[in-house]
Amino acid sequence: MLVNFYSFGRMLRLSWRPYLLVLFFLCLADHLHTSDVTVGTNELVYNGFSDDLNLDGEALWIDDLLSLTNGPGGTSGHALYSSPLSFQNHPGGPISSFSTTFVFVIGFKQYKGNGLAFILSSTNYLPDNSPGQYLSLPHFNSDRHVFFAVEFDTVLNPEIGDINDNHVGIDVDSLVSVESQTAGFYDDNNGEFQTVPLRHGNRVQAWVDYNSSSHQLNVTLAPCCISKPQLPLLSTTVNLSSLLSRGPVYAGFSASSRKVSSSHYVLGWSLKLDGVAQPLDYSVLPFGTVDKLRHRSKYQIPSYMIILGVPSIVPAVILIVLAVLICRYLRKARDDDEWEIKCGMPSFTYKDLVTATEGFSDKMILGKGGFGRVYKGVLPTTTQHVAIKRVSPESKQGKKEFMAEIAILGHVRHRNLVQLLGYCHYKHELLLVYDHMPNGSLDRYLYDKNTPTLDWAQRLRIIKAVASGLFYLHEDWEQVIIHRDIKASNVLLDDDMNGRLGDFGLARLHDHGADAHTTRVAGTCGYIAPELARLGKATKATDVYAFGVFTIEVVCGKRPIGSANTSGDLLALVDWVRNTWQGGSIVDAVDPELKDYKADEVELVLKLGLLCSHSLSKLRPCMRLVMLYLEGGARLAHFHPAFLLTHGHEDEQNCQALCTSSATTMTILSQGR
Repeated sequence: MLVNFYSFGRMLRLSWRPYLLVLFFLCLADHLHTSDVTVGTNELVYNGFSDDLNLDGEALWIDDLLSLTNGPGGTSGHALYSSPLSFQNHPGGPISSFSTTFVFVIGFKQYKGNGLAFILSSTNYLPDNSPGQYLSLPHFNSDRHVFFAVEFDTVLNPEIGDINDNHVGIDVDSLVSVESQTAGFYDDNNGEFQTVPLRHGNRVQAWVDYNSSSHQLNVTLAPCCISKPQLPLLSTTVNLSSLLSRGPVYAGFSASSRKVSSSHYVLGWSLKLDGVAQPLDYSVLPFGTVDKLRHRSKYQIPSYMIILGVPSIVPAVILIVLAVLICRYLRKARDDDEWEIKCGMPSFTYKDLVTATEGFSDKMILGKGGFGRVYKGVLPTTTQHVAIKRVSPESKQGKKEFMAEIAILGHVRHRNLVQLLGYCHYKHELLLVYDHMPNGSLDRYLYDKNTPTLDWAQRLRIIKAVASGLFYLHEDWEQVIIHRDIKASNVLLDDDMNGRLGDFGLARLHDHGADAHTTRVAGTCGYIAPELARLGKATKATDVYAFGVFTIEVVCGKRPIGSANTSGDLLALVDWVRNTWQGGSIVDAVDPELKDYKADEVELVLKLGLLCSHSLSKLRPCMRLVMLYLEGGARLAHFHPAFLLTHGHEDEQNCQALCTSSATTMTILSQGR
C-alpha cells in the first residue's frame, strides 16, 4: 500500500480549515499573553515574538518563535517590524546611533540553511525570489533597494567573494561584503579566537553596535547565554548616513535556502536607538520550542517522500544496518592506515606511559590547557624525564591537530625547537611525548610574581633562540613550516634557560615557492596579523607578525592586549610602544623590572619588533633578515614611528628606502653564500 503523506496532509488541512482557524486564534491569544514584548518609539524588545512583525515568503510563527524558512528547498522569508524607524528627527538633524542584539538558530542535523541576515532597509518590500546564497536580499543596489545587512552565511559562494562557509559579513547595498570574518569570538580570559559554528542547531547570539558620529560599526558573536565578549569579531568604519537619513527605515531579518529543507529561527531580539540595546531575558526565550523542533526533526519524514509498507521496510532496515556496519569497518581501517602513513607506528605503549606518570596522577601534572593536561613522567625503560601531553576527548585540539604535530615535529630537528620523542594512540586516547623542559613556559617568568625576573641577557638570548627556530622552519628545512601560534606560553625553557618553540598543533607545511592552503583563522588574540584576521590565510609573514608582538612582549613584560591607562581602555601593546616612541624615547617602554640593560640593544629589539608587526605584510622582514639584525650582521635602517602607520602610498619614500636597504642586504648575503 502506498501512502503519500504530503497529499493526505493537504487534504486534511482543507477539510478541517474552519476548525484550524479557531485553533489559530486561540493559539494567537495564548501567544500574545505569554510573549514578553516591549515596543517604544525608539526601542524594541522581543523575548519571544508577537504579531507586530510583517512576515512574507515562508516566514511564519511557531508558538512564540519566529521561523524565517521551514520547508522544502528554494525558499526565502522576511520578518520586518511593521512600523518604520526614524533615525533622524528632522532633515539635516543628527542621525541616531543604534544597538541591537538577537539570538538565532540555523538548521538542525540534516537541515542546513544558507544563512540569515539582520537588515535595515529603505523599503518594507524585499524580493522573495532570491533564495540560496543571496539570503533573499537584492543582488545589487537600485533606487528602490537601499539596505544594510550583517550576514551570517553558511554556504561558500565565490561569486560574491565569500572566503569560507561559516562567516559573518557586513553588506552595504550589495552582497559583496565590505568586511568579513570567520564566525567566532575572542575569549575574554585568554584572548584566544574560538570558532562558533553557525548551523547544526547551535544557539548563537549576535550584537551589532553603530556610532553615527564616528561611523564605527562593531559586530560581536558568541554562543548563546554567555556574556558579550569585550573584543568585537568585526570592527570597521561604515558610513550609513545615506540610508539612515533617507527617510523611514525598516528593521528585521531575512533568510533563505536553495535545494534542501532548511530552518532559520530567531528566538529574541532587542534594538535601541541612541543607547545600548536592553539585554535579552534568557529565562523566557523559546528554547523549549526549539528543542521540540529539534527532536521532531530527528524523526520527521520529509513530505515529498513516499512510505512503503511493512514487508518492504524490514529488508530495507536490514540493508541499512549492514551498510552502517560495513562503513564503520572501512572507516576504522582507513583511519588506521592514515595513522601509519602520516605518523608511523606508535613509539610508546599506553602501559609504559601510565607507568611513567604513576597512573596519570594529579601530582605529576605540569600544566593544563584547552587541549587537556601535560604530565611529568619518567620512562620505565630508560629513566628519561619526559613531558606527556594527554589530549582529552573534549579537546579543541582534535585528531587533525594531533597528527599535524606528530607529522611535523617527528621529522624536524633543531636546538631551539621542543623535541618530540614519540606518541601513543590507544583507543580514544591521544598522547604526545616530549623532552622535559624543567623551567616550564616563558609566560610564567614574565607575569608570575613568584618567579625570578629574567635579566636582559636572558631575554635577548630567548628572543634570538625563537628567531633561530622560526628561521629554520621558514627557510632552512626541506619544506616551509608555518607555526601559526607563536606566543610566550608556547616558548619553553630548558635547564640553561634557553628558549625552545613548541606546540605545533596548528602548524601547516607546504613546499618552498608554493602558497599555503590554510583558509581558517588560527592563533591567539593579539598575535594575529590583520590580513590573517581578514582573509584567513596563514603565511610566513603572519608568523613574522606574531614574532614581532612576542619580541615586544618579552622586552616590555606586558601582555599583547591589556589595560594601558587609568581609564582601563584596552590597547594593543604594539600601539602602546609606538605611542611611547612618538612621545619620547622608545626605551621608556622597557619592563620596569629590568634594572641593568644595554639601551642600544633594547632600542634595536623594540624597533625590530615594531617592524615585524607592521600592518602591511610586504614591509615585514623575513626571518633570515631578522637573524642578521639580531646578530649584528646587518644594520636596521632608520625609520620614524609614523612609518608604522603607513597605509597605501603614505610615506612612500620611507617604505622604498627600507625595502631597498633590506634587498641590498639580502643580495650581499646571497652572493656571500
